Amino acid sequence: MTITDLGKAIGVKTQEKLLLHGRRLMWRHGYSNVSLRQIAAGAEVDVALVSRYFGGKLGLFQATLDGAFTQADMNFASPQELVDAVVTIFETAPRNVEDPSVLQMMLMNAGDPDVGESVRLRHGETLQAKLEHVIGDRSSAALFMAAIMGFSVSEKILKLDGIAKVGSPEYAAQLRHMLNAALGYWD
Repeated sequence: MTITDLGKAIGVKTQEKLLLHGRRLMWRHGYSNVSLRQIAAGAEVDVALVSRYFGGKLGLFQATLDGAFTQADMNFASPQELVDAVVTIFETAPRNVEDPSVLQMMLMNAGDPDVGESVRLRHGETLQAKLEHVIGDRSSAALFMAAIMGFSVSEKILKLDGIAKVGSPEYAAQLRHMLNAALGYWD
């Protein structure tokens, strides 16, 4: 391996470490609440490398969004299959704070003055557009997403006592009820 090849290999590793720690910190705490120094310290690299690889903090955040909304397979034959998939995702999602979800990222960043517009735009172009395609209309898809976000906030942030324990039949029934209510609003 040449020195150039070694440098490239180290660079990729460094870039991946910055992406991982940038995602963990900015998705969990919010873009404006995290410094580049915190990200670089978590990645165990010099802070100047953020600018080298991403052009700065904003570029790093944008890179964490690449693929974030497109990972979900949305080829469902019916809205009910979509409901079943969302219930399964909620029941099986890891609940550790080390690996924040896309929902957590949206909650923490969609209202941010620096990156909120970008988050909302990417969500609309990808995930929301897919929901609209499966569900068949814009309003029901928006209510469906609102039900997902509301349930997530109620469970994870507010920790409401009325939300059943994850994995219980009651948990799945509560979530299913919320999602079906959003789908049936216009009926």
